[in-house]
Amino acid sequence: MPLITSDQATEAALKKDGIIPDVLDSFQSKTLLMVSYGSNKEVALGNTLSVQETQQAPQVSFQAESPSDQYTLFMVDPDAPSRNNPKMREYRHWIVANITGTSDFQPANVAQGAVVSPYMGPAPPAGSGPHRYIFLLYKQTPSTNVSALTTPLAPERQGFKAKQFSSQAHLELVGANYFFAENP
Repeated sequence: MPLITSDQATEAALKKDGIIPDVLDSFQSKTLLMVSYGSNKEVALGNTLSVQETQQAPQVSFQAESPSDQYTLFMVDPDAPSRNNPKMREYRHWIVANITGTSDFQPANVAQGAVVSPYMGPAPPAGSGPHRYIFLLYKQTPSTNVSALTTPLAPERQGFKAKQFSSQAHLELVGANYFFAENP
């Protein structure tokens, strides 16, 4: 029986649910991105959480390569207004930049980061089916365009492109996680 690593499991899940290629290209995951909306409400590569239990910003944990590293976290919904009609892809739910790295899996210093786009909980239209809510963790590199991370974004949240934004800001994708939520 072959050994499956966590980065292979992450990539397989992202491909299975169409996140690769809808939002991301294939990438080498470098850290396990753990997201929790409280006890027993862990985000686990495609599990389902209720809209009600995800309205407050979650706790985020990951293992940094170095405590001095800085990271940027995105949360996007590529299924706006529905997966069958994603004309507003991607809907930007949250961006926090300048998150200080930690040396272990303690909650990331998201509260101390620079909020680029305040948290907005899932609100899929009733009857639009399950939406994928994707967390993307990027490492800020020496060439990161910090002004791109601190410049206010347009108030409209729809039509955001994580891949394009991260490329322009020179961010390196190091982790991803996601869940499903819907309003029947």
